[in-house]
Amino acid sequence: MSFLSAIGKDVKAVFNWLASPKGQTIITEGENVVKVIDPALSGIVDLADSWLRKVITTETLATAAGSQSGSGVQKAAAVLTAMQPEIAVYFPNATATQLQNANKAIVDFLNAFDHPASLTPAQQQAAADAIAASQKAA
Repeated sequence: MSFLSAIGKDVKAVFNWLASPKGQTIITEGENVVKVIDPALSGIVDLADSWLRKVITTETLATAAGSQSGSGVQKAAAVLTAMQPEIAVYFPNATATQLQNANKAIVDFLNAFDHPASLTPAQQQAAADAIAASQKAA
């Protein structure tokens, strides 16, 4: 089950995982790796984080309204409208097609992964252990 399709199944579990120490550690470490490799990407990382959160929030609201399925065009429009001011800071000349392609890529990125709540406790612990090991090595 993909990340976004699972939101409709278990919104609470998704947000609990994202807000959990393990979820936050994974998110923060991923962002920090990019920022250390290329500090100039810091703003882009923040934009991507905000965009991912907006996609998840929009999916959650659609689920709460009973319109998760078949509403992709409307959800994409809502996300792009909300993100436009922030996107314009980094990409002031972005075309509508570029924005739609970027939004689709972010949705595809989220859907490429299994729903975190569907991971076994052992898998969640393995991810947390890998992150902890990478922090010690740094």
